[in-house]
Amino acid sequence: MIAALKKAYANFRGFDLTHSAVPPMEGPLRPNTRLDAMPVALALDGIDNLVRFGEVMMCSSGMRLITLSRAGQTLNAVEAAEQPAPISCLASDGSDALAVGLDGSGIVIRGGKHDGRTIDRLGDAAFSCPTSALFVDPDTLVVANGSSRHNAADWKRDLMSQGSTGSVWIVDLAATGGAAVTRLAENLAWPSGISLKRDGSFFVSEAWRHRVLSIERKGGAPSVALADLPAYPGRIETAMAGGFWLALFAPRNPMVEFVLLEKEYRRRMMETIDPEYWIAPNLAPSKSYLQPIQGGARKMLNRLKPWSPTWSYGLVCYCDAGMRPRWSMHSRADGHVHGITTLCEWDGTLFAGAKGSGVVVVAPILETDGLVA
Repeated sequence: MIAALKKAYANFRGFDLTHSAVPPMEGPLRPNTRLDAMPVALALDGIDNLVRFGEVMMCSSGMRLITLSRAGQTLNAVEAAEQPAPISCLASDGSDALAVGLDGSGIVIRGGKHDGRTIDRLGDAAFSCPTSALFVDPDTLVVANGSSRHNAADWKRDLMSQGSTGSVWIVDLAATGGAAVTRLAENLAWPSGISLKRDGSFFVSEAWRHRVLSIERKGGAPSVALADLPAYPGRIETAMAGGFWLALFAPRNPMVEFVLLEKEYRRRMMETIDPEYWIAPNLAPSKSYLQPIQGGARKMLNRLKPWSPTWSYGLVCYCDAGMRPRWSMHSRADGHVHGITTLCEWDGTLFAGAKGSGVVVVAPILETDGLVA
């Protein structure tokens, strides 16, 4: 009886009992068009996983590993090698080794003293969903397994299944008899980015719970560093001037939050409809007439409204050393830089890779509280 009265009162006052309300983009996350104003350094379908590698950058596009050289504000791309599976993450040790995440089969080390070393199991389970990796030093690698049930390419299915089987591990590559792994955290809802803090602990983005966690190297329960984000956080890149760059690869949407509460609807949707047309976030805007939201909700006088409900978005946030947002760059519903999955700072310039739109844009940085378009 008391529970029913509380629910009735909450419904009358408009309280969010399900904790599914999407917070507004305001304050440091106030919408703007900065990303759309940035020059395009490179156009490449499926661009992802930008990392510094000596005097060049590396990136991926599907199964292709690509070398990027810089020529002013543009990037020149040369294919380095094709991998046996789609590349889901990359990490560099800063000199001559790359950790290459292969969707469905773990991580393989290319170059350096551990060349050829493969991490295909984490504890007693297969390592099938590498979403992020970080070299602490040439012998120590931290990896995120986004899900124990789905591959990285099935991120949308994991979200709509309300997956929380992700984990973070530290790997000792120099261990006798093969790489030794230690679990730092488990039961995470799609860990998708890792960055090293000054004190030796880690920031880890947890996409489906819209937050960034702080995880100690010795393990223990993670603490929440940044919560209730209006979009799904992904990769985290250390800013050279201090603080961190945070990529948010898709926006939250009230309709998606509602569908996540409807178990039977989600089951039927996933069983009968192509994932491209699910009521779910996307990396790029759909141009199909089958998309869930159409008509007046999206357009006015036949032009797409920048404030309209959208499944895709472009968002980069600068956070201070404590992971508090300070300012951000956006590509709104009508923009052309959607699905930011990767960031890389190089010689005072931030390169942002939009996997959804297939472009890399360049943001010359003046200070940590501003930039030049």
